Amino acid sequence: MLDVIQKAALSGGEVLLKYFRQEKLEIANKTTHQNIVTQADIESQQIIHKTIVDELKKQNIGEDQIGFIGEEKLYKIGKHTFIIDPLDGTSNFATGYDEFGVLIGYMNDGELLAGIIYFPMSNEWFMAEKGKGAYMVKNKVKTLMKPVDISLHNSFILTSLSYADDLSFGIDKKILALKNLFRGVRLIGSVASDFSYMLQGIAGMVLIGGCSIWDLAAGKIVLKEAGFEMYDRNGHELVFDLSEPNKKYPFFACHPSKKDEIWRVLNK
Repeated sequence: MLDVIQKAALSGGEVLLKYFRQEKLEIANKTTHQNIVTQADIESQQIIHKTIVDELKKQNIGEDQIGFIGEEKLYKIGKHTFIIDPLDGTSNFATGYDEFGVLIGYMNDGELLAGIIYFPMSNEWFMAEKGKGAYMVKNKVKTLMKPVDISLHNSFILTSLSYADDLSFGIDKKILALKNLFRGVRLIGSVASDFSYMLQGIAGMVLIGGCSIWDLAAGKIVLKEAGFEMYDRNGHELVFDLSEPNKKYPFFACHPSKKDEIWRVLNK
């Protein structure tokens, strides 16, 4: 199924490139000026949805078996369920900052089996299938992502302070408690980018309070296949609830060997 979601992500990315830094981009507030949706989000999700349905029909998989959980009001559970963030980093995109990407996860009967993180500006991919490892593809070169167990002192902690969910999770206090473990703190505004920097050994931890399943599903399997783990607020492996598509998932991600060191500080 990886080839299907890769083709879909590429189609979505083409939409994003068409609209990036264009005055004609339509922007609307979901709740406030900090929580927005653009014409690019909507059209990217539409083409991703269509591409997946068309490709699965070629495999004689009927639409009754195909489900979607998408950020832009798309919810239907199927035997084959695709979890879509058509534009991760919408605020970055709308403001002209090129840290944004497309995220697609694939579940079969509720089990997460594959994921794609795609950055259309750099044509850079991070992808994984369960049990088959994680790969980066850049300049048409495919590289196996090996576990990067670096010292926290030599890495960044990546986080977000943009949304009410982050603040209600106490991100500000947690970051102040954790910051001396790391070289520095960075706020990028795209969890897809955060995951890519962890995969490349630049970030030692990602900590965010307000993500949804479409932000996390693809990244979770890519990180896991590369030797990292994603934990919930209680320090357990993060588990998704498909019955609540709008549920928020406070989480942190790191190399498992660093979990205890981080967890001791988080629980002081």
